[in-house]
Amino acid sequence: MRGPFLTLPNLVSLSRIPLSLAASVMLRLDRPAAMAILASTAILTDWLDGFLARRSGTESEWGRILDPASDKIGFAAFGTALAASGRVPVWFLAFVVARDLLIALGGVLLRGRSAVVPASNVWGKAGTVVLSAYMVRQALAPSGAEVLIGLDALGLAALAALSAAAFSYASRAART
Repeated sequence: MRGPFLTLPNLVSLSRIPLSLAASVMLRLDRPAAMAILASTAILTDWLDGFLARRSGTESEWGRILDPASDKIGFAAFGTALAASGRVPVWFLAFVVARDLLIALGGVLLRGRSAVVPASNVWGKAGTVVLSAYMVRQALAPSGAEVLIGLDALGLAALAALSAAAFSYASRAART
């Protein structure tokens, strides 16, 4: 892996993990204000780490790994708390985690075939934004209006965005 590990952007990425875990605990303890602050801060770190890396010229392979890994760990933790409290279907959490594991495995395989760590793309970023919106909304004001398969319109949008991102990553992997 090239480049320094301990940079401010990488530390910001890594901060997303304890923030997400703490938000998950606050959700389970029914502390909505604390949960909202922690979850919102975690979400903001996803924007901030990239901004800082570009601004300071410290974009690195480490950052391309730590940023999505922090996302995946955070979504798994918070999603588990949501599923345990009945706010998202368990199958949806399983889909998110399985998709993230497959993308991580694909990234490792691509890294093995090329010297470059694959960067995220617009579909992945869109999926992250919509999934974040859905999870936070479900934590604060769970929708009881099921449109299809246990999800409302925002949940379906998150499912579609995550599926599009997975398809995009798979297509890119197949071309490499």
